[in-house]
Amino acid sequence: MRVDWLIRRVGLALATWFVALLISYVLFEYAPVNPINYIMMQLGLLGGSGTSPMLMSKGSFEYIEQWASAFMIHGNPVLGFAQYMVNTFKGNWGWSVVYGLPVLTLIARYLPWTLFIVVSANLISFFVGVYLGQYMAYHRGGLGDQAITQFITVKRSIPVYIYAALLIYFLGFEYHIFPTHGAYSGTPGFNLRFITSVLYHAALPIFTLAFASFGHWALSMRGNIISVLGEDYVTYAEARGLPSSWIQRRYVGRNALLPLYTGIIIALGTSFGGAVFVESVFSYPGVGALLSSSLGNGDWALGMGILLILILAVVLGMVIADLTYSLIDPRVRQG
Repeated sequence: MRVDWLIRRVGLALATWFVALLISYVLFEYAPVNPINYIMMQLGLLGGSGTSPMLMSKGSFEYIEQWASAFMIHGNPVLGFAQYMVNTFKGNWGWSVVYGLPVLTLIARYLPWTLFIVVSANLISFFVGVYLGQYMAYHRGGLGDQAITQFITVKRSIPVYIYAALLIYFLGFEYHIFPTHGAYSGTPGFNLRFITSVLYHAALPIFTLAFASFGHWALSMRGNIISVLGEDYVTYAEARGLPSSWIQRRYVGRNALLPLYTGIIIALGTSFGGAVFVESVFSYPGVGALLSSSLGNGDWALGMGILLILILAVVLGMVIADLTYSLIDPRVRQG
């Protein structure tokens, strides 16, 4: 791997992350709802009622003004963004006006739950899609292939939050088969009861994300296998009289999986976006639910902190895929 190629890829990733963060900053900066409005509503100055945890503990207008200025950047937008970037690299991501806690504390508390359902759903959808794609490729043109292809085509046209809403209505509220909120019940602890509770509460969110995405892997694997079946080395292996199962596993399957490697790495990052809708519908305590709450309440610091994590996940996925693909496929090695 050439050093100049590595520097170029990392530099491009940093530039992508910077531009995406700048766009997010501008959107939050000029959003109609901001933390100052939320504070005024909590004080009853804009018709609101109740009091946020931060205001209850301090109850001081002087403190409110000082605290608000710590995350609300005023003056020149360019200087404001520069100040925000400096604070970000220093680990000062601000405080949540709704929860009254540091943004990093909230993200550290909720991110593991999102990682759990996103990674689990992607792995399940990937393996299901790969095996289904193999069946479709080796039975291409048949009734099963046509039926599955049509089903996936229709399924992919339906947004993920529609599946989430249907599942929680019928399996949660109507028949009470699965819980409708939370990540677990009872007292946390490293025991079978707690682990079972976590899996039980995460079943619907994981199934929703996996069901919404397995069709992509199935169609991709089907197309890759059909393409590989036309290669000369497969024809030569068949001419040698090798068993078909050996050819499918050692020659066709491995080479058809290679193009999907970059896809699954990038999907792990991009799936955080889909988790926003799923966690909101199932009231699952992940960063997706936090982001939805921050957008609704104008929680500027929390929203920017979560977006920073989501953008970073996508960029890191792309970089890792670029840097490691040559390790599994010698044909694309650099230098």
